[in-house]
Amino acid sequence: MPSNARSSDVSCLEMLRSILRVDGDKNYELVEIFLDFENAVPSAEEQQLYYIAEAVLQRGEDLIKDVTDYEMGGYSIRNSVRDDSDAEKVKEALPKLLPFIKRTIEYYEQKRRIEQLVPDLLWELTSGPLPLEEQLQSRQAIARQFARLIGFVFEFDSIRMARAQITNDFSVYRRWRNIVTNRVKDDETCVPEGINIAEFQMFLGEMNPMLNALRHGIELFVEKHSSMPIQNTTDSLVTLINVCRFMLTSEMSLVRLSPATRIFSTRVLVGLVILYDHIAAEGAFCSKTPVDLRDVVRLLKLHTESPTTEALLAGLKYTTKHYLDPTTPKWVRNILDDKH
Repeated sequence: MPSNARSSDVSCLEMLRSILRVDGDKNYELVEIFLDFENAVPSAEEQQLYYIAEAVLQRGEDLIKDVTDYEMGGYSIRNSVRDDSDAEKVKEALPKLLPFIKRTIEYYEQKRRIEQLVPDLLWELTSGPLPLEEQLQSRQAIARQFARLIGFVFEFDSIRMARAQITNDFSVYRRWRNIVTNRVKDDETCVPEGINIAEFQMFLGEMNPMLNALRHGIELFVEKHSSMPIQNTTDSLVTLINVCRFMLTSEMSLVRLSPATRIFSTRVLVGLVILYDHIAAEGAFCSKTPVDLRDVVRLLKLHTESPTTEALLAGLKYTTKHYLDPTTPKWVRNILDDKH
C-alpha cells in the first residue's frame, strides 16, 4: 500500500523529479521498456496492493461475463404487466425484476472499487524520486494491474453501451416500487442499504460509467496529493503511452507478445490516450500534444482487425473530452478520419 509520506517529502521528491524529467521535445520518443502484461510478478513491496487490485480485476472479469449475458434483462417480466394500475400484477412481478437490479448494483459497486483503487495505483507509479521510466520498471506488477484495469474499463463500457435494458429495468423497478409501497415486504424488493439512489441513477445514465470512475479516481489522487503537480500524473500517462508504442513497434518486444496480448496492448494504448485527454488541461488533440497520434492510429490499425479497429477509432473520437473542440487541428481530425 502507498506510504504515508508527508507533504514535505512529496515536495522533495517532486524537486528531484523535475530535475530528472524528460524534456518536452522528446515526448514522441519511444520508451524502451517491456512491461510484461501477462506474467509480471509482484515484488515484496508491491504484493499487498497488487493482490488488492487482483481482487478488483477478478471481480471485473465476472462482471464482463455478466453484462454480456444481460441482453434483454427483465424485458419479459416488464412486458408481463400490461397495465401498471393493476397493483396485484405489479406486486407479483416486482420481486422477479429485483435480481436484475441487484446485478446492476454490482456494476455500480465495481465503479466504487475502481475509484478507491486508482489513487493507490497511481501513487506507486508516480511518487518515487526516479525518472518515470525507471519508476515503471521498478513497479512492473503495479503497471500491469493498472493496464489491466484500463482494459476492463473500456471492455465493460463498450458492452454496457449496447445494454439499454439495464436502464429500462431500473426505471420500471422504481415505478413499480412506488405503486406497491406498503403492499410487499421491504426485503423482497428493496435496494441494499448503503446505495445512494441518486448517485446510482447518475451511474445508470452515463455512457461510459467505468471510464468516469477511472477519471474520478485520478481526480481523487490529484486532490489527495495536492502538493504533487498534476504534471506528474499526465507525464506518467504519456510515458505509459510511449511504452506501449515501443512494445507494439519493436520486433524484439513483439515476439514476446501473444496475439491476444498484442490486441490487449493496443486497447491499453488507446485507453491511455483517452484517459490523458480527460486529465490533461489541453487534452490529447491540441497542436502541441505530447501524444504521437499518427503512430497511435498506425499501431491500432496494424494490430487489430474490423470491427475492433473501428471501435478503437470511434473511442478516440467519441469518448474523449477534447476531440470535438473547435480548436482541434485539422491534421488531427484527418488522422482519425483516415484522410491523411
